[in-house]
Amino acid sequence: MTVSMQPSPATPHRADRRLQSAWLAGVCSGLAAHLGWPVLVLRIGFVLLTASMGIGVVVYLVLWLALPLAAEAPRAPGLEATRRRGMNTVEAPSRVPADLGAMSAVALLGAGLLWFVQSTGVGLPSRVLWPALAGTAGLMLIWWQADHISNRSIRRQTGLRRWFAPLTAHWSRIVRIVLGLVSLGIAIGLVVVTLPELSETARTMVVLGLVVVTLLLAAAPWIIRVRRSLAVAREEKMLADARADMAAHLHDSVLQTLALIQRQASDPKAVTSLARRQERELRSWLYGETSDEATVKAALVAAAAEVEDDHRVEVEIVVVGDRPLDADLKALVQAAREAMVNAAKHAGVSQVDVYAEVDDGAVEVFVRDRGRGFVLDEIPEDRMGVRGSIVQRLRRAGGNATIRSAPDEGTEVRLEMKR
Repeated sequence: MTVSMQPSPATPHRADRRLQSAWLAGVCSGLAAHLGWPVLVLRIGFVLLTASMGIGVVVYLVLWLALPLAAEAPRAPGLEATRRRGMNTVEAPSRVPADLGAMSAVALLGAGLLWFVQSTGVGLPSRVLWPALAGTAGLMLIWWQADHISNRSIRRQTGLRRWFAPLTAHWSRIVRIVLGLVSLGIAIGLVVVTLPELSETARTMVVLGLVVVTLLLAAAPWIIRVRRSLAVAREEKMLADARADMAAHLHDSVLQTLALIQRQASDPKAVTSLARRQERELRSWLYGETSDEATVKAALVAAAAEVEDDHRVEVEIVVVGDRPLDADLKALVQAAREAMVNAAKHAGVSQVDVYAEVDDGAVEVFVRDRGRGFVLDEIPEDRMGVRGSIVQRLRRAGGNATIRSAPDEGTEVRLEMKR
């Protein structure tokens, strides 16, 4: 049988911000990687939009808040394991040095375009331009600090310290935040100076509103960063707990079974029985299958497991559909178990096949072996295995049992119960 493998479509990359190659916040670098465009083209585009009524600055700040930071590149398994154990604490430098020539050229281009637009009288009025420049500079200076705080420093803190401790971790960070707040204060002052004549109450309300809005804008990236960091920490804890649960289960089940197999390596049947039992337990744990016998499927699987353990034969069972187990269906399961036992004891085979189909209208179970077979009419009357435990038991429950067998051709037991 030939299996053709089709290449899976590439997963679309989500836009993000990349500080490794950033000039400021990594917006252009992330968009360039997402769109497949040259990053310099995007930077010049933002400069042109900025010269046109400041649209570029507004779009850049919105994307600064909206786009998450790029995830770290995956580490080699060995390096990641040593990092989790605290054995490798040195971080390799990941930031690419900026091209000062290109940066200077773009800055001069932006300054020249801004001067040209303003000198021609089509730009922003002075009473809007200077507060906007001061406020933008202050916001960028404060927001830049939020991008350069490590997640580890946030997670080490608890309570309110998680929000404020990273801000005061170093004196240079405090200086930058203070300078940013001063720039924002200058912007508010310039706006207040240019306000028309207002009553004292109205002017006070306007000032308070500007202060609240400005502080919320200044704190927005810090709040977003802490929330995202906490979400990542919760996800990592869930993964660590799942990894620990899996390790404990593997120790209690698979490793113990492997030790038993090693001790009984000289007995192939015992090894096969142990391996099959462990396979059932592992499948049940991985796929969340119920261990009780409240359904037809669970009861049949449990019966097959008992036959495997008691008679050391392999029982391959497939169950399609399921439904709750009642008294009549329990009789069908018991009849199916007896058919498995007979095959294991008398057919002289190492494998018994069981197929069950369960739906709302009927339940059918087929038990097959490719063993020595028998002639049903030649079974003595005092042997109750086939007649009493299979045929008559199912008939009393309202079902029907059909047995087909011939010498050296195997046996098939068909159990059916209409609902």
